[in-house]
Amino acid sequence: MIVRLSDFKTNEYAKLMGGAGFEPREANPMLGFRGPSRYAHPAYAPGFALECAALRRVRDEMGLTNLCVMVPFCRRVEEARRVIDAMAERGLQRGENGLQIYVMCEIPNNVIQIDAFSAFFDGFSIGSNDLTQLTLGVDRDSEIVAFDFDKRDPGMLEMLRLAVAGARRNGRHVGICGEAPANYPEIASFLARQGIDSISVNPSSLLKTMTVVRQAEEEVEREKASIAPAQA
Repeated sequence: MIVRLSDFKTNEYAKLMGGAGFEPREANPMLGFRGPSRYAHPAYAPGFALECAALRRVRDEMGLTNLCVMVPFCRRVEEARRVIDAMAERGLQRGENGLQIYVMCEIPNNVIQIDAFSAFFDGFSIGSNDLTQLTLGVDRDSEIVAFDFDKRDPGMLEMLRLAVAGARRNGRHVGICGEAPANYPEIASFLARQGIDSISVNPSSLLKTMTVVRQAEEEVEREKASIAPAQA
């Protein structure tokens, strides 16, 4: 069971009952005060402490040690170090009692420096929505430019390839969440051929995606089998 830490944006918190009086107004909330940047800030540190306490209770008191924690939108390696330290201070020590800590791979820097991020995290979950927006520089919520938001863009496919290859190179679990594999079977097939460990889909696309993944894996096995005699 993977539980992602809070990652609401300021405009999303502001829409909650009573939230508008506490949140700053940002011109671009997507790139603003969210994820780990909130955890040590005085405006949210008590909330982060409660998140850690809840997770610690589930693992230590309820005994559900299969719970794994995931850090969202971690911008820099130094930020990764800080959030791991902050979690440890609040009773969530990576490796203690089998605790694994994953990170969302949704910023180009996560892909570019995946070897460095691997030193702090046990696995990666590719966030296809934010990673596409930041790779292509396109706001998918903008009616004017949203037509250019395409997860099948060659540059985005290369980002996916590098993320999977980097995680596997470091012996880290790698999966993908978001709508890409469910909406585009060719992306699910591409990821399966790269050797991704897990693909998250919605219930309506489960059977279709399972079929696509099985076909891709069978193709890879046939290719390996055809290469082996030639090498011999």
